[in-house]
Amino acid sequence: MKKMLCAVLALTFLTAVGCSGNERTLDKSPVSTTVTTYDEVTVDLGESASYGNMTLTVLSAEDPDITMKSGKKAMFFHVKIDNTTSESITVSYLNNFTLTVNGTYYEADECCTIPVMKELYDFYDVQPLNEQLEAGKSCDGYIACEVDASYTDIELHFIPKTTDRVSRITVPMKSDNVMKVKK
Repeated sequence: MKKMLCAVLALTFLTAVGCSGNERTLDKSPVSTTVTTYDEVTVDLGESASYGNMTLTVLSAEDPDITMKSGKKAMFFHVKIDNTTSESITVSYLNNFTLTVNGTYYEADECCTIPVMKELYDFYDVQPLNEQLEAGKSCDGYIACEVDASYTDIELHFIPKTTDRVSRITVPMKSDNVMKVKK
Protein backbone atom coordinates (compact mmCIF):
# COMPACT_ATOMS: atom_id res chain seq x y z
CA MET A 1 0.00 0.00 0.00
CA LYS A 2 2.87 2.37 0.83
CA LYS A 3 4.47 1.65 -2.55
CA MET A 4 1.21 2.39 -4.34
CA LEU A 5 0.75 5.67 -2.42
CA CYS A 6 4.32 6.70 -3.28
CA ALA A 7 3.75 5.84 -6.94
CA VAL A 8 0.54 7.91 -7.05
CA LEU A 9 2.24 10.87 -5.37
CA ALA A 10 5.24 10.62 -7.70
CA LEU A 11 2.97 10.48 -10.73
CA THR A 12 0.97 13.46 -9.46
CA PHE A 13 4.18 15.44 -8.89
CA LEU A 14 5.54 14.65 -12.34
CA THR A 15 2.25 15.57 -13.96
CA ALA A 16 2.10 18.87 -12.06
CA VAL A 17 5.64 20.01 -12.91
CA GLY A 18 6.18 18.21 -16.19
CA CYS A 19 8.61 15.47 -17.06
CA SER A 20 11.10 17.45 -19.11
CA GLY A 21 12.72 19.46 -16.31
CA ASN A 22 13.98 22.83 -17.60
CA GLU A 23 11.92 22.99 -20.79
CA ARG A 24 9.16 25.61 -20.78
CA THR A 25 6.67 26.60 -23.38
CA LEU A 26 5.83 30.21 -24.03
CA ASP A 27 2.59 31.51 -25.38
CA LYS A 28 3.60 32.90 -28.75
CA SER A 29 0.23 34.38 -29.61
CA PRO A 30 0.37 38.01 -30.77
CA VAL A 31 0.01 40.70 -28.14
CA SER A 32 -3.13 42.72 -28.62
CA THR A 33 -2.67 46.47 -28.63
CA THR A 34 -5.26 49.01 -27.73
CA VAL A 35 -5.41 52.19 -29.73
CA THR A 36 -6.76 55.08 -27.71
CA THR A 37 -8.99 57.36 -29.72
CA TYR A 38 -10.39 60.60 -28.50
CA ASP A 39 -12.38 63.54 -29.62
CA GLU A 40 -10.52 66.81 -29.69
CA VAL A 41 -11.83 70.22 -30.62
CA THR A 42 -9.11 72.77 -31.39
CA VAL A 43 -9.72 76.49 -31.11
CA ASP A 44 -7.53 79.58 -31.23
CA LEU A 45 -6.79 81.78 -28.25
CA GLY A 46 -9.71 84.18 -27.67
CA GLU A 47 -12.22 82.03 -29.56
CA SER A 48 -14.89 79.76 -28.04
CA ALA A 49 -15.29 76.03 -28.54
CA SER A 50 -17.91 73.61 -27.22
CA TYR A 51 -17.63 69.98 -26.23
CA GLY A 52 -20.00 67.90 -24.13
CA ASN A 53 -22.35 70.86 -23.48
CA MET A 54 -19.49 72.91 -22.07
CA THR A 55 -17.99 75.93 -23.80
CA LEU A 56 -14.46 77.19 -23.18
CA THR A 57 -12.92 80.49 -24.12
CA VAL A 58 -9.30 81.17 -23.18
CA LEU A 59 -9.42 84.94 -22.88
CA SER A 60 -5.67 85.38 -22.42
CA ALA A 61 -2.38 83.63 -21.77
CA GLU A 62 -0.20 85.79 -19.56
CA ASP A 63 3.49 85.80 -18.66
CA PRO A 64 3.97 87.79 -15.42
CA ASP A 65 7.78 87.41 -15.75
CA ILE A 66 8.07 85.34 -12.57
CA THR A 67 10.74 82.64 -12.34
CA MET A 68 9.85 79.87 -9.92
CA LYS A 69 12.33 78.13 -7.61
CA SER A 70 12.10 75.15 -9.97
CA GLY A 71 13.64 77.31 -12.72
CA LYS A 72 10.36 77.27 -14.63
CA LYS A 73 8.26 80.34 -15.44
CA ALA A 74 4.84 81.14 -14.04
CA MET A 75 2.09 81.43 -16.64
CA PHE A 76 -1.51 82.47 -16.07
CA PHE A 77 -4.47 81.54 -18.28
CA HIS A 78 -7.68 83.59 -17.98
CA VAL A 79 -10.57 81.32 -18.99
CA LYS A 80 -14.34 81.55 -19.30
CA ILE A 81 -16.54 78.45 -19.07
CA ASP A 82 -20.22 78.17 -19.97
CA ASN A 83 -22.25 75.28 -18.56
CA THR A 84 -25.02 74.54 -21.05
CA THR A 85 -25.85 71.20 -19.42
CA SER A 86 -28.96 70.66 -17.32
CA GLU A 87 -26.88 69.87 -14.20
CA SER A 88 -24.69 71.66 -11.73
CA ILE A 89 -21.02 70.77 -12.23
CA THR A 90 -17.70 71.48 -10.58
CA VAL A 91 -15.05 73.12 -12.73
CA SER A 92 -11.55 72.97 -11.31
CA TYR A 93 -8.03 73.72 -12.51
CA LEU A 94 -6.93 70.34 -11.08
CA ASN A 95 -9.67 68.17 -12.59
CA ASN A 96 -10.47 69.83 -15.90
CA PHE A 97 -7.17 71.14 -17.28
CA THR A 98 -3.91 69.72 -18.57
CA LEU A 99 -1.03 71.28 -20.45
CA THR A 100 1.39 70.39 -23.22
CA VAL A 101 4.61 72.42 -23.33
CA ASN A 102 7.04 71.97 -26.24
CA GLY A 103 5.45 68.58 -26.96
CA THR A 104 5.57 67.25 -23.36
CA TYR A 105 2.21 66.49 -21.78
CA TYR A 106 1.55 67.40 -18.13
CA GLU A 107 -1.38 66.55 -15.90
CA ALA A 108 -2.51 69.48 -13.74
CA ASP A 109 -0.87 68.14 -10.59
CA GLU A 110 2.50 68.31 -12.41
CA CYS A 111 2.30 71.95 -13.51
CA CYS A 112 -0.41 73.63 -11.38
CA THR A 113 1.73 73.59 -8.26
CA ILE A 114 1.09 75.25 -4.91
CA PRO A 115 3.97 77.74 -5.41
CA VAL A 116 2.57 78.96 -8.75
CA MET A 117 -0.92 79.24 -7.21
CA LYS A 118 0.61 81.47 -4.54
CA GLU A 119 2.14 83.62 -7.28
CA LEU A 120 -1.29 83.95 -8.91
CA TYR A 121 -2.79 85.04 -5.60
CA ASP A 122 0.02 87.54 -4.95
CA PHE A 123 -0.23 88.95 -8.49
CA TYR A 124 -4.03 89.25 -8.94
CA ASP A 125 -5.39 88.59 -5.43
CA VAL A 126 -7.49 85.70 -6.80
CA GLN A 127 -7.66 81.98 -6.19
CA PRO A 128 -7.32 79.55 -9.11
CA LEU A 129 -10.49 78.43 -10.85
CA ASN A 130 -12.50 76.04 -8.68
CA GLU A 131 -16.23 76.70 -9.08
CA GLN A 132 -19.54 74.96 -8.60
CA LEU A 133 -21.21 75.99 -11.83
CA GLU A 134 -25.01 75.80 -11.95
CA ALA A 135 -26.83 74.64 -15.09
CA GLY A 136 -27.00 77.40 -17.70
CA LYS A 137 -24.46 79.60 -15.89
CA SER A 138 -20.95 80.69 -16.74
CA CYS A 139 -17.85 81.67 -14.80
CA ASP A 140 -14.42 83.01 -15.49
CA GLY A 141 -11.20 82.60 -13.59
CA TYR A 142 -7.51 81.86 -13.74
CA ILE A 143 -5.35 78.81 -14.04
CA ALA A 144 -1.70 79.14 -13.05
CA CYS A 145 0.96 76.77 -14.37
CA GLU A 146 4.69 76.30 -14.23
CA VAL A 147 6.10 76.03 -17.75
CA ASP A 148 9.56 75.42 -19.19
CA ALA A 149 11.37 78.77 -19.32
CA SER A 150 12.29 78.15 -22.97
CA TYR A 151 8.73 77.40 -24.09
CA THR A 152 7.79 78.00 -27.70
CA ASP A 153 4.64 75.88 -28.06
CA ILE A 154 1.92 75.51 -25.44
CA GLU A 155 -1.41 73.73 -25.58
CA LEU A 156 -3.96 74.25 -22.82
CA HIS A 157 -6.42 71.34 -22.72
CA PHE A 158 -9.88 71.57 -21.16
CA ILE A 159 -11.41 68.21 -20.24
CA PRO A 160 -15.18 68.74 -19.83
CA LYS A 161 -15.94 65.22 -18.54
CA THR A 162 -13.35 64.24 -15.95
CA THR A 163 -14.25 60.57 -16.42
CA ASP A 164 -13.06 60.82 -20.05
CA ARG A 165 -9.48 62.18 -19.76
CA VAL A 166 -8.74 62.03 -23.48
CA SER A 167 -11.67 63.94 -24.99
CA ARG A 168 -11.01 67.64 -24.80
CA ILE A 169 -10.87 71.17 -26.12
CA THR A 170 -7.32 72.22 -27.02
CA VAL A 171 -6.06 75.77 -27.35
CA PRO A 172 -2.64 75.81 -29.05
CA MET A 173 -0.45 78.86 -28.56
CA LYS A 174 2.99 80.05 -29.58
CA SER A 175 5.15 82.16 -27.30
CA ASP A 176 4.12 85.15 -29.47
CA ASN A 177 0.48 84.73 -28.29
CA VAL A 178 1.42 85.13 -24.63
CA MET A 179 0.95 88.61 -23.18
CA LYS A 180 3.65 90.02 -20.96
CA VAL A 181 1.94 91.45 -17.87
CA LYS A 182 3.27 93.58 -15.04
CA LYS A 183 1.95 93.94 -11.53
